[in-house]
Amino acid sequence: MRALSVGANLTANTLTTLYTVPTGYYARVVLLRAVNTGSQKHISFSWTDTSASVTYSLVFETPLTTKTTQDWGGVSYFVMEEGDILKAQSEAASTFSVVVTIEEEGLTRT
Repeated sequence: MRALSVGANLTANTLTTLYTVPTGYYARVVLLRAVNTGSQKHISFSWTDTSASVTYSLVFETPLTTKTTQDWGGVSYFVMEEGDILKAQSEAASTFSVVVTIEEEGLTRT
């Protein structure tokens, strides 16, 4: 297992890819964190399951007040397969930083 964190300063109202699971791995997403450094705006996180060609909303337009940090996870996690994509998008005219913490594990192929 390899633990890593990925961060981004989001461009407002732009869907941003945060992480793509590398070939030969799966990933446990254990924490999503958003920091709002501007005025009250909302944030969304989504997961694209490429094998099923489906995108799931993980956090949808959740408002964060001015200068607030919000965490999702820590107790539970979800698993993404190779090629799956984690994305974030903040509201127009917003200022957000995001961090995701992931545990990568190599696939066992038979």
